Parts: sequence; structure tokens; C-alpha cells
Amino acid sequence: MKKLLLVLSLSCLILSAACSNTTSTASTDQPVEQNKETATTPEASATTTPDAQSLGDPAKIDELVKLFPAQQPAKVATVSVTLSEMLSILGVMPVGVPESMNPLPAEFDKVTRVGSALKPDAEQIVNVQADVVIGPSSIKDSLEKTLGNIKNPRVYLPTDSYDDLKLTLEALGKVFGKEAEAEKFLTELQQKESKAIAASEGKTAPKVLFLFGSAESFMLMNETTYVGDLAKKLQATNVVSSVLKSTESYIPLDMEQVVTANPDIILLVSHGDPEAGLKAFEDEVKKNGAWEKMNAYKNHKVQALDYSLFGSASIQKAPDALTKLSDVLYQ
Repeated sequence: MKKLLLVLSLSCLILSAACSNTTSTASTDQPVEQNKETATTPEASATTTPDAQSLGDPAKIDELVKLFPAQQPAKVATVSVTLSEMLSILGVMPVGVPESMNPLPAEFDKVTRVGSALKPDAEQIVNVQADVVIGPSSIKDSLEKTLGNIKNPRVYLPTDSYDDLKLTLEALGKVFGKEAEAEKFLTELQQKESKAIAASEGKTAPKVLFLFGSAESFMLMNETTYVGDLAKKLQATNVVSSVLKSTESYIPLDMEQVVTANPDIILLVSHGDPEAGLKAFEDEVKKNGAWEKMNAYKNHKVQALDYSLFGSASIQKAPDALTKLSDVLYQ
């Protein structure tokens, strides 16, 4: 039972953060501005705005752009809240967005719901006549089981880590002719990131252990996850990669390994009751005789993070997440 709950919990985190492409051509040329409810097709092509400058790796951005149809899509649908946020930032009005318990941009309230990342609605996607459907690459295989038989082109984009989000936003800006909007947002984000990093300068970088789960089960989170990548930007050391030498984004909890890693701080990302989660973890720790020697427990550095801020990958919330995490890591 615990194993099933663990799988479901991990699926929830991966899906809330919500890629090889299929080939097809779009029938129209231009995305809609945010004040429209449905797509229109004024003449335009997916060209780069001369004044916009790439902030990410140009080669990686171009790779993502090439996944899209040659013509600029006029109608885009997505089953990802993370990608919905990006469309909002760019001023692109989709024809389909996901059903989700996580809040969507207010301007998408009247946009057709096309299922969820867990259960996409292929019929609705066909009905809205999407020129392209965008989803997270981490769940491509799962989505293709439902969407693989429709003719609408699908493009799967990286959204797992903080750097993934920035790369994908810039690529979407190029695809939809919104380079200036992407550059403006990313420049402001970089400034806030630099400010958060500056707050930790001169301080000893802590060794941190991130837990994901609930009172029933836990996984350890590497620096390739969203919150793990934020901590890496803040110069913290993730013990999953530095001590346990794992390259997996998530690994099962092993208390002997945790004691060996001896983190300075233990942070829980829990979609359930965080206090119950912390108590369950503490009970597991106490089963190991060496738990009292762990720095995190000796210094009372074990706490739960705000799930609304850290529970899913969000470029919109990243500035606040960086500031809050910096306070937690270096207070």
C-alpha cells in the first residue's frame, strides 16, 4: 500500500509541474493576444524580433523551436498549468487549458478545458482545432497513450527544473513571435535571482536534503528537480548528488543513507498535512540510532516548505520561491 501511495504521490508532483515531437503543419499563422477568447489568424510568421536577445543557450532554444510546425501556430492547447502560466506571461491566448486544482491565470477562465495532465481529453483537443498541443516532456509517454491517435501535432517541452522553465519560456517566445515579452520577463527574473543569491554571499553554503511525500511515504529530491535547482542557484549543496552520488531526480528514502549524508537542513515538500509528514519522517529517523548526531536535528533545521510555492514548477512564482528559500537556507 505504501508503495502505491508513493507512486501516486510522485505522479502528482511530476504532473503538477506540468517532452519527441510529432510532425504536421499548422493551418494558420498567428497566436492570439490575451484579450481575445479565441484564436484569429492575422498574417505573420515565426520570425525573431530583431531587438530581442537570447538569454539562454541559443542551441538548446533552437532545438525546442524546431519541434514546432514550420508555420507559427494560431491555436495552441496545453494540459499543463506550468505551460499555461508561460502562455499568460507571453500574452498568448490558448484555445484549450487543463482542468486543475492549481490556479490558472484569471484571463483563461473562459477558455475550454481539455482534460488534465493525468487524463487529457483528446476529443476536446480535436474540437478546439488546436494547431499544436504542448505538454511536459517528463510525461510524454503517458500523454501519448491518449493523444497518440489524434492528428493535432504535439510538442513536449522540458519543465522539471528552474533552468528548464527559463529555456522553455524563451523557446515559446520565439515560436509565437513574443521574444520581447519573454526577454522582459526573464531579465526581471534574472535580476531577482541575483538579488536572492547576493543575500547569501559570505555565508557558509548548507548541505540540504529535500524530501517529497506525505506521512505514508517519502522520496529524496535531487538538484534536477524544481526546488532542487532553486537551491543549487542559491549555492546550497544537495546531498543526494554530492554525498549519495545519485543522478536520478527522485530516489527512495533510505534512512541509513540520510544519516550518512548528515544534511545541515532537511526540507519537506508535502502535498498533504506537512506537520503529519514531518512527524512521520521524524519517527523513521528515530528508528536509526544515529539520528541524534545529524546536524539538521541537532540544530532544529527540519521544516516543511509552503506547498503552494514549492509544490509545482512555476516560473511565475520562482522569484518569491527563490527569496523564501534563501531565507530558509541562510537564516
